[in-house]
Amino acid sequence: MLDISSRLLARVEKLTIAAWPEEGCGLIVGRRSRGPGGLRWQARRIVPGINMAAHPGVRFEIDPRLQIRLQRQLRGTEEAVIGVYHSHPDGPAKPSDADLAMANDPGLLWLVVATGDGVSRGLGAFVPTADLCALVPLKINEGGR
Repeated sequence: MLDISSRLLARVEKLTIAAWPEEGCGLIVGRRSRGPGGLRWQARRIVPGINMAAHPGVRFEIDPRLQIRLQRQLRGTEEAVIGVYHSHPDGPAKPSDADLAMANDPGLLWLVVATGDGVSRGLGAFVPTADLCALVPLKINEGGR
């Protein structure tokens, strides 16, 4: 389950809508835990990235320097990079074949926002599995950061 505040989710949607017609992207920081129901991700903040892909309208690539810098900053804290977010301009809120090819960390959450015409058309959270990917339920909390 992805536990995320409505305010944080609105910020992700705003940033990805603003990137249209290109894919917007960034990192999700928080905590990951394992319980009786499986993995749980608790999003605490996002770090917007710049899409460095050669074809940003159909692909995304987060600057690896951003991820390395962020991982260093988080070292020794209770937080970690727990996921990535990106948009699918005029596409569905589910992983594309390109996303599945890039998803190689089974603990890293993927949040996909379908964008178009200045609005969010849906979102989905996924995690890579042996069978390509699994849907992760969202728990949206009011308020928050």
